[in-house]
Amino acid sequence: MRILQVSDSYYPFRGGVAEHIFHLSKELRSLGHEVYVLTANYPGYRRKDPFVHRVGKVVIFPPLKVFNYTNLTVTLVNPVDVRDFLRENSFDIVHTHGPLTFNLPQIALHYSRSCNVATFHTAFVGFNFNRIFKIFWGRWAERIQVAVFVSKTAKDHASVFRFKKEFIVPNGVDLKRFSPVGERFDLSERPVVLFVGRLERRKGLEVLIEAVKGLEVELIVVGDGPLSEYYRKMAPCARFVGEVDPDVLPTYYRSADVFVAPSLGGESFGIVLLEAMASGVPVIASDIPGYRNVVVHRKNGLLFESGNSEALRFQLFELLKEPSLKNNLINGGLKTAEMYSWKVISRKIEKIYHTCLKED
Repeated sequence: MRILQVSDSYYPFRGGVAEHIFHLSKELRSLGHEVYVLTANYPGYRRKDPFVHRVGKVVIFPPLKVFNYTNLTVTLVNPVDVRDFLRENSFDIVHTHGPLTFNLPQIALHYSRSCNVATFHTAFVGFNFNRIFKIFWGRWAERIQVAVFVSKTAKDHASVFRFKKEFIVPNGVDLKRFSPVGERFDLSERPVVLFVGRLERRKGLEVLIEAVKGLEVELIVVGDGPLSEYYRKMAPCARFVGEVDPDVLPTYYRSADVFVAPSLGGESFGIVLLEAMASGVPVIASDIPGYRNVVVHRKNGLLFESGNSEALRFQLFELLKEPSLKNNLINGGLKTAEMYSWKVISRKIEKIYHTCLKED
């Protein structure tokens, strides 16, 4: 099959959607398919990829509450350029990611004459903006032959739309890249608590900073973002390493004693949870709907009340003082990660593509 993945968010912009598209495309190519990506031009990014076609220019909005306190990417593009690209290239499948809003995937869906598959990744904090999007783009849902949701949480947030066929297929994890076996850093003589994510309010780093106060631990923060300087001033004793090379990230996971995901909300799934589990690191995560799709309390991780630094401190203290609990969570996490291998996930998506072609 000739397959096109369409998203505003893609490399060099780091995020769950970009990682999803990259790994899904890679695995589908290994299954013998031709897979291309249609995305935006990012300022200053000149890297060439024969499988990636870039159009227009991306605009990255600042982290506002209405955008889940994250950076929203929108492509400014002449729709004719998208139309011409689709006409000049014959695709069996056009797979858009979150097309029912003002973005590049919506334009591609408009002009697509292929089988249309759409994946929905988003969960909102507070108000469900899909209720507004439905007013403007609800009729385009009829053009989608198959809708895919990365979790029940994402499906619930998109329930205002009506689709012909619906499937839940979660995000995946690269088990070759993330593994307990491999190099480790000697980060500290104290237990290492690791945070990985964009430095924005939604990710809840402030809660973790408060939680580790008074604990004999070393807090390592991997990632960058709009609140970088704010958090550095808040936690002068923490070690901020910034963005790291993707090949180095697994080493940070393996070198940690515990991984914490303290997000306040707006998470539909949580790829970082799987990355940590696959690396053999016990996970503590905020008890939000998206993370409950992955973490089963005291089976493959620990959950704490979102935003509650005292509850998180208790979970950290318990985990670090009970080796048997730590080992049980590591083993449970490794078993969970196996279920989410990108090889497994890509074959599920491949079957969905065949379903779409049969319906066409």
